[in-house]
Amino acid sequence: MGLELVASEIVKLPDVETRQYVPGERLGGDTPERLKRLHIYIRDGAIGLRVAAGRLTPALLEVFGPGRLLPPWLWDPTPALESPYATALVRTTTLELPTDVFERLVAAHPPLARSLASSDTYGSSAPLDRLAMLALRDPLRRVAHTLLLLLERLSAAPGSAPGARLEVGQDLIAAFASLSRQTTNRQLRRLARAGLTASKRGAVDVRDLAALRGVAAGRRPLGR
Repeated sequence: MGLELVASEIVKLPDVETRQYVPGERLGGDTPERLKRLHIYIRDGAIGLRVAAGRLTPALLEVFGPGRLLPPWLWDPTPALESPYATALVRTTTLELPTDVFERLVAAHPPLARSLASSDTYGSSAPLDRLAMLALRDPLRRVAHTLLLLLERLSAAPGSAPGARLEVGQDLIAAFASLSRQTTNRQLRRLARAGLTASKRGAVDVRDLAALRGVAAGRRPLGR
């Protein structure tokens, strides 16, 4: 309920701007500095946070899906990283509003402030989840964990559902898992042979979420 409240209140504001991005389009366009003055709410689609860090292929740091609110300080560089930037991973719609307008809204609307605090809209726990995944040395467990994390971020798969569809390609799965595409493809084939998933063009069907969680936790070994 909290995320619906955030969207319903933001969309009423006169200064809010609805933006639509196509896959690969960079948020902020030619003026990325404007992002540091905005709160960006993802209404639908998916946004990837990237950093070049001297690499030919920019590293994918995080993925944000519907209901996430991207604060302006997200774009600040750190001593270890150059300035991060964001691109749309799929066709994406955002609500973008100036920071001062958003802060006045929260101050004047206590239920909204409580919703933001309780719903993890800012995703403060998400980086810890991904760090735990990256610490896994077994590529099968890492890919299984990656599928679960992307489902949480992008499709909000209910915990009680037996399966779900993840509408992303293998390139994104490999980038988020920090594995090569070849290694990722091998692990996805292992999961498919075990009947846990089915890979399709631009999507992965997870047929057994409970079993996939077992693989990610190391409780369910699979054959080669």
